[in-house]
Amino acid sequence: MIHSLTVENIALIDRLHMEFAGGLNVMTGETGAGKSIIVGAISLVLGERADREMIRSGKDSAHVEAVLYLDAKVMEGICKSLDIPIDEELIISRELSAEGKNICRINGITVTLSTLKTIMQNTVDLLGQHEHQSLLYPQNHLDIIDSFGDGKIAVLKSKIAAAYATLEPLEKQLGELGGSKTERLQKIDFLEFQLNELEKAGLQQGEEAALKEERAILANAQNISQALRHCYDLLYAAEDGLPAISALKYCVDDMAAVEAFSTEYANIAEQLREHYYALEETAHEVNRLADAVSFDEQRQEEVEERLEYISALKRKYGAADIDALIDMQEGFQAELDRLHNSEALSRDLSSKISDVKDTLYGLYTELSAIRRKTAAALSTYVVKELKSLGMENAQFEARFAELPPQQETVFTKDGIDTVEFYISTNAGEPLRPLAKTASGGEISRIMLAFKSVTAKVDKISTMVFDEIDTGISGMTAHVVAEKMAAIAKHRQIICVTHLPQIAAMADRNFFISKSSAKNATNTNIQALAGDEVTDEIARLSGGAGSQNAAAYARELIEKAHDAKERIER
Repeated sequence: MIHSLTVENIALIDRLHMEFAGGLNVMTGETGAGKSIIVGAISLVLGERADREMIRSGKDSAHVEAVLYLDAKVMEGICKSLDIPIDEELIISRELSAEGKNICRINGITVTLSTLKTIMQNTVDLLGQHEHQSLLYPQNHLDIIDSFGDGKIAVLKSKIAAAYATLEPLEKQLGELGGSKTERLQKIDFLEFQLNELEKAGLQQGEEAALKEERAILANAQNISQALRHCYDLLYAAEDGLPAISALKYCVDDMAAVEAFSTEYANIAEQLREHYYALEETAHEVNRLADAVSFDEQRQEEVEERLEYISALKRKYGAADIDALIDMQEGFQAELDRLHNSEALSRDLSSKISDVKDTLYGLYTELSAIRRKTAAALSTYVVKELKSLGMENAQFEARFAELPPQQETVFTKDGIDTVEFYISTNAGEPLRPLAKTASGGEISRIMLAFKSVTAKVDKISTMVFDEIDTGISGMTAHVVAEKMAAIAKHRQIICVTHLPQIAAMADRNFFISKSSAKNATNTNIQALAGDEVTDEIARLSGGAGSQNAAAYARELIEKAHDAKERIER
């Protein structure tokens, strides 16, 4: 329910704050006092579009804020959808500026206008000259029928949800096997091609690095050979000087001759011998490497071709290196083995999927049949309510689309029905989609008829009626008032009216007035109590200040009291 509404700088309103009760809240006042402005302010917190012309003359900005108390589960769902902390109240605010800025907030978090409208769409219905009516959205019609139906619909939807829950993993498993037989064969063929290509390449771990090293050696063979030969000559075979190894050998011999005289001499002698043997081994290795270096143009071409081939494979398969290509090759082989062995599993999964779809489609058709019966009963009740509201020639029906054959069905967890409400309010007129119904007064009464039938089962917590009394008088006015009171047992209602019958039925009355001071006009609101209520009902009856009007007002209040007692029973 809407607990409170605060409006600042909207049209004739300077600042206004009102707190609503549960049940039926009625706003009355003279024409032009600003009742519709308050309804317009409510529409802003419901996500309707704003016009900067709504901002009070001479002001740069306007502000509207509503505090709502909602069912705990509804609040939890809204907060989770917005990823905000769960709270006990929902605070909706809109800020409008003369520059055209429009800021929407939910519990202090800035949201888009579309998000605000989505959140509020199934929370508050504004019924009148506005479009914020959940009943006008065809996507809500199936839920209304389901809610109106008996327990059979809930049981069937539960069975459907359970069956669908088994279908999803089965289809996922089949997809992981490669899909249908044709898809699987195509995948096998492609994998075999990839695997054959990589197997033919004969890739080896570390091969690419080795080839790059060999390419560098081949490209620099002459310089490498000269360096190694010169190194060997210096170590072992120098002709223009003493080779390093020969010089080191003389050192070893000299120290060997004196090592017996001192431990230190002996240590140096041993170190020189170790260096000699190591240097001799190094010299032989250098010589071997020098002999191995040669320029081979054919081998250089082979290495270049091999490296280019490996690079092409890396580009083709999106691999960072040769090791990744080898990993892919192993993965292709594993996937092929799985696909080749999946034929039996695929047949089993396909059979299970077919069985589940048969079950689901059977449940869909059963659910559809019950929904159609429920819709027919709902239509009968709605037409009866419309007639009692003065729409004697009203016709109403829920039109279902034909169910698709099973092979064309898109399986869901909610069934496959699509439905839209159609209505005709005047004799001789064809039925048209409810969303295209013409006048606001008719829409309001249609909504009232629906709410009279579905108030106990729908999820809307608050209904706002903007002058639902258009074109209503006499006995119909009493009927409308009683219906609103009946609905108000289960939902909060906020109503703008000119009818004394509705005002007499209220749980809380508000009087909207207009005052002028210092060249400014302002809309004011006053919560009425006691004799103030009686006086206002007398004014609405057309006899403010007269004893007859006051007596009539008291009579209406007594009748409203009796009607409420009947409703309670």
